[in-house]
Amino acid sequence: MSLPDAPAPPRFLLTNTERAVLIDTEGGVCLLHPERFKAIDPISHPFPGVITNAVLMDNNLLISTWVEREISLARLAALDLNEPLQDGIALPDLRVAYENDKINHHHVAGSVWSHILDAEPLALCKFENDLIFCTHHRGLYRVTSNSDEVWRRKPLEWDSLVQLPDGEVLVELVTKGDSVWAFSLGGGWAEIDVSDGSVRSKGVLKFQSKINRVWVSDSDEWLFGLSHNRMARWVPNHEEIQVENTQGPIQDAIWVDGSWLITGWREDLQWKQDESQSNNFVMTSMERSEIGHRIINRGDDGYWVLDNRGQWTPFAME
Repeated sequence: MSLPDAPAPPRFLLTNTERAVLIDTEGGVCLLHPERFKAIDPISHPFPGVITNAVLMDNNLLISTWVEREISLARLAALDLNEPLQDGIALPDLRVAYENDKINHHHVAGSVWSHILDAEPLALCKFENDLIFCTHHRGLYRVTSNSDEVWRRKPLEWDSLVQLPDGEVLVELVTKGDSVWAFSLGGGWAEIDVSDGSVRSKGVLKFQSKINRVWVSDSDEWLFGLSHNRMARWVPNHEEIQVENTQGPIQDAIWVDGSWLITGWREDLQWKQDESQSNNFVMTSMERSEIGHRIINRGDDGYWVLDNRGQWTPFAME
């Protein structure tokens, strides 16, 4: 069964069993039907610009970050999706407020809570019904869905990355079990105890490329989208790393029956274990006409990909 086009080109598509939220490339937010992916309401703009990170909480909260580097402004805010979304202040008006020293008067429209951040937010993830996030050179934080602080910790450091420009800047946080894993641009990784923010273990992956995206499987295998049109898989317990070239940046990946299904720069890929060599994975690829953005499991209808134009097509390897 086909799916309707998204109402705008996607930046994020967030889903759980009850919700589907489209965030477009201009910062617009729209609720979709969780199965048919049809727009329920028109696009709203609670934030005055592009949303940089977003996570969908189980209690119908959308928590997002917004950054306007021109006026050094960053916001972290929560929207209650049970309430109608609202349009907030337009970016030109926000710049006027900044020039008139009234910037603190404006927060994200309709938000349950909205905070001004003193450093750029870099990554978000959730643990149970709490939020874990990091900011540039200020550290990591765990807060409740009401924004009450649970813990904070200082920025992570790796001795071998000190001399690498932005090598220690975090780009991804991923929750797994009772840990949150942090990954830096230069390949640094750390497993952090989610209960108190202490570091359980850490190291550096030598990819010779920057880390852009990270995914984890239910079998403790990690997949990395790297710069220079590369991707890598890593199994920590075996210290095993395998790197492959791609046509361009990969955008999304899911783990299905022992293999990675991946979409990206005008190609869908499957990266699976070689039946003749258990310690090696083989990659197959099929072209797609546009850039794959998000893979969704539609049950009996198979796996479908939302592309950069907002159109749905079956995953090409199916």
